[in-house]
Amino acid sequence: MKETALHSKHAEAEARMTNFGGYEMPLKFTSINKEHKAVREAAGIFDVSHMGEILLEGDGAIEFISEHCTMNIVESDINQLKYAHILNEDGGILDDTIVTKLSEDACYIVPNVGNNERICNWFAERGGKEYIEDLTEETSMFALQGPDAEKVLQELTDEDLSEIDFFQAKQMEINDEIMEEFSSEWPMCDTPIVQRSGYTGEDGFEIALPNEAAIVLWEQLQDLEDSPTRCGLGARDTLRIEFGFLLAQQDFDESRTTIETGWAEDAVNWDHEFVGKEKLEEMKDTDHQLLKGFEMEDKGIPRHGYEILDDDEKIGEVTSGTRSPTLKKGIGLGYLDPGYHEEGTEIMIEIRDEKRKAIIKNPPFV
Repeated sequence: MKETALHSKHAEAEARMTNFGGYEMPLKFTSINKEHKAVREAAGIFDVSHMGEILLEGDGAIEFISEHCTMNIVESDINQLKYAHILNEDGGILDDTIVTKLSEDACYIVPNVGNNERICNWFAERGGKEYIEDLTEETSMFALQGPDAEKVLQELTDEDLSEIDFFQAKQMEINDEIMEEFSSEWPMCDTPIVQRSGYTGEDGFEIALPNEAAIVLWEQLQDLEDSPTRCGLGARDTLRIEFGFLLAQQDFDESRTTIETGWAEDAVNWDHEFVGKEKLEEMKDTDHQLLKGFEMEDKGIPRHGYEILDDDEKIGEVTSGTRSPTLKKGIGLGYLDPGYHEEGTEIMIEIRDEKRKAIIKNPPFV
């Protein structure tokens, strides 16, 4: 299995490790519930270096990415982030990603784990080879999340973090000790990139920087008197489900479209041409399955692949499910047939051969 640059730090902290997308990653450091609670109430830190990091740079690079994702990056401001889907010609989702515009001729995207090579090949096949540089192996990324995230990171820098708005980035040195280990050969930027974003529903920052500098930052964060709680992928999953955020290859794959996920309003700019747009427009006014949230009324924890029923008729399937540490009850996401999309609609989830009552609820659940 692959390892991130922080793997030895996780081993020292006695994290319970798991295979995720070919990487050995922390599942938890203490308990999923404790780590989840820390992010909701204070601050938690995640190593998300298993995610891809692809730089697109050169004359025409911004126009190229705009033609190959659902958001119009040409019209974005510099240092603005956009959540976007990358589609095939039939509108199927190859990946969802964050696009950060670094300049008028450069941006970087964050594919899901294991998808960087696939996305690079897809872009190359469509004439974008000259723009692409895959920096996944030499780049680390942290997600510092929670209501105290700004206060925690502010202790390490003289930069005013309050000036960074949500879904905005700042190219900044952070501090001298980090810059001493910062590789001048990192093609992404001359400094770390600090962006106000995350996948937990809380305030927070995602920080991209070269591996050597990343180790310094991780150690600095752990040395703080009020250090953020180390968090693993278990808590990251429960946190994102509570807000209805998608997980690639679980809540969508190439057989699903942005329309079906219910994210078209947030993930699509209809004012520009992009691969797959025609298929999405055709689907707009048709009956189709839709990814919906649901909350358990009966006891039981929904899991991926469980059938969703109306009496004995299958009307859908669970894609993500968990016991919400906040609500202390089962919640989930699943694709449902037309006629079962309204909030409050009663459905049944088949859990261990027993039908358990649930109701449709639009995320976020908390």
